[in-house]
Amino acid sequence: MKRLIKIIVAFLGFYLLLVLSLYFFQESLIFLPTHLEQDYRYNFEVPAEEINVKSSDITLNGLHFKGKNARGVILYFHGNAGDLSRWGEVVQPLLKFNYDIIVMDYRGYGKSGGDFSEAAMYQDAQLFYDYAKEHYKESEIVLYGRSLGSTFATSIASKNNVSKLILETPFYSIRSVAKQRFPFLPIDWLLKYNFETHKMASKVTSPTLVLLSGKDEVVGYESGLELAKEFKKVTTVSVQEAGHNNQFEFYIYWSELSAFLAE
Repeated sequence: MKRLIKIIVAFLGFYLLLVLSLYFFQESLIFLPTHLEQDYRYNFEVPAEEINVKSSDITLNGLHFKGKNARGVILYFHGNAGDLSRWGEVVQPLLKFNYDIIVMDYRGYGKSGGDFSEAAMYQDAQLFYDYAKEHYKESEIVLYGRSLGSTFATSIASKNNVSKLILETPFYSIRSVAKQRFPFLPIDWLLKYNFETHKMASKVTSPTLVLLSGKDEVVGYESGLELAKEFKKVTTVSVQEAGHNNQFEFYIYWSELSAFLAE
């Protein structure tokens, strides 16, 4: 009996430690930034103009790639890891669709200042959309959100008259992803971040392309599929053999992007 009690106490202690760890360290699970010195110089094969956009409390860093005779711009919201020294490389292949590209670093990433805040990060995204509007007509602006960036792209699309919206490996909400990964934890009590993309999706009137990965090990295929159902004008594409980070390796990804942007 005493042995059983010790096992139960040890289990409860471990469970409590796990719960407390998730509560206090959840930012390190959601956000995986790397940082850059302010004097860091970006060096890409395709040169980019470095831009700085000021919010009420911080300065946000971004890149503006410009092509020749572009028909518009893709405003790209990247995933939860790294900084623009990486994402500047990732977005360059999109230039072949004859669009300029603007990509920002979220607060706490790269050269961007500030602390993580769900409300502030949505506001920051709007600031970069406002920057894009200073240089392009709204009918020329395409929003692209990848993973974490899908919630910011959807937010902007729900409040503005954007041309098109593209989401790569998006999620229904952070809560749904957390419940899938940690079904044995009281997620509703623990999460300080919601990122409820689905609540904004129904307000989007722009044509939307949702690119799902059949073997998505991070947010899960079903989470993105449920989100796609919330959009009014949506094309849902499944890249069946892709994981969370490698859709670009498959022909269907490029062909569907090309067709959508050509419409």
